[in-house]
Amino acid sequence: MEIFLYLILGTFSGVLAGLFGIGGGIIIIPTFFYIFSFLGFPSEILSHMVLGSSLGVIIFSSISSTFSHSNRGVVNWKLIKMVAPSICVGSALGGLTAGNINSDTLQGLVSLFLLIASIQLIFEFPPPTQNPRTSTFGPVVAGGGIGWLSGIFGIGGGIFSVPYFYHRGLKMMNAIGTSAACGIPIAVSGTISYIYIGFDEVILPDNSWGYVYLPAALTVGVVSSLTARFGVKIAHRMKQKKLRIAFAFLVMIMALNLLTR
Repeated sequence: MEIFLYLILGTFSGVLAGLFGIGGGIIIIPTFFYIFSFLGFPSEILSHMVLGSSLGVIIFSSISSTFSHSNRGVVNWKLIKMVAPSICVGSALGGLTAGNINSDTLQGLVSLFLLIASIQLIFEFPPPTQNPRTSTFGPVVAGGGIGWLSGIFGIGGGIFSVPYFYHRGLKMMNAIGTSAACGIPIAVSGTISYIYIGFDEVILPDNSWGYVYLPAALTVGVVSSLTARFGVKIAHRMKQKKLRIAFAFLVMIMALNLLTR
């Protein structure tokens, strides 16, 4: 039953990763909470196991999604080179600080941000420029913030990076493709951080590497890497406006979910 749930979860999270340029954490995290609770993981480390394992999955889905988007020429690699270092630092710090911040306060702040971002995407105010112009300072700072929040919440960062790239002037498909590529350094750096902070934990479940539960991370990760390409195909067949609005409502659902937890 456990493996079956991982297979289903990997299928849907992979499609989402390719379709919206996210790592799939929006589905992975609540599902892992259910599965890990059912498996009897200690409540003291449950959240850390969920978030660390989620980032482990996103390594696979982000690589697959990025490869597919790159083949279609929608990844802005120049911008990736600018933000990747600060994203790595931010994601690592996010993992390190995950256990030292009031969860309710942080969730409330992120929920507010997501609601504002989704409204901006739906109504397009202020109107984004269609000619990308990025200095070095802005993307570096934004990359650090995106990485930090993503590391804390165990997500690929698409809910933050897609709106940011879109309002920096990238077309929606380029924002999604570039966001997918951002998920790789976020997931790798964040996963290493969660492994590090949980390495000496004495109540870890069997088959865990720090706060990463290997059976879940590897199974869901491999399956999601296979299905992410289908999400990319769907994304490239949809009109930009419909895709933007669909993503905006996905972000809004995420925000409301955080507010009601």
